[in-house]
Amino acid sequence: MHTVLGGLLLYPRSVAVDVIRHFRDVMQSAPDELTAYAALLHGPDGAPLIGVIACYCGDLAEGERVVKPLRSFGSPVVDAIQPLPFPAMQALLAPSFPDGNQNYWKSTLQRELSDDAIAAIVEHGNRMTSPLSAIVLEYYGGAAGRVANDATAFPHRDLPWDILFIAQWTDRAETVHRDWARAGEEILRPFSANAHLASALDIEPEEVINTAFGPNLPRLAAVKQKYDPSNFFRVNYNVKPSLAQAGTA
Repeated sequence: MHTVLGGLLLYPRSVAVDVIRHFRDVMQSAPDELTAYAALLHGPDGAPLIGVIACYCGDLAEGERVVKPLRSFGSPVVDAIQPLPFPAMQALLAPSFPDGNQNYWKSTLQRELSDDAIAAIVEHGNRMTSPLSAIVLEYYGGAAGRVANDATAFPHRDLPWDILFIAQWTDRAETVHRDWARAGEEILRPFSANAHLASALDIEPEEVINTAFGPNLPRLAAVKQKYDPSNFFRVNYNVKPSLAQAGTA
């Protein structure tokens, strides 16, 4: 696949709740070839926005039909969806994360994205403490969700919604932005499944890291005990071989 149909839709922040609700409804019935995320963010001029980034991998004419429900909603201030070389699509958001900035991420996985959860997300997004920060709503349904939870190491295929609180800022002393990200994850706990993506974790206690492996943790620990009993490979979100020993005690 050399060319995809992709790009950004941007709307004023004032319509964020409506845009996210529509995004949710479209994605829950979207074909596997469409990936799309929504995000609360700011424009280069500091204006608060709600955005949708979409990528359709397949026949471009079919992609136009599939993406149309997203593009035809409301009155976007920017519609930049177009045929793109796949590497250009991959690099589309790279300028938003320049080297040298400070980053702190929190996230939570949800089975459903209810209207109440959307309202809480938008309210917290409007309290963003840095214009470089964002809240991203990722949908991981489709083909990935049709694999059994115990078929691979990843145990949360029945939790398709990942809500990311991405705090980003320039002055290392401004730790208030970490507090904003942490507060977002706490606000969504009533809607969450106490589960996380390992790739979206930051500096976390062991019990939080273990939620990324969920009920598959004992099996993974047994593999670790067999092949790495000394825990040589440990500079990561670590599965400890001692967990396997504790499980058989």
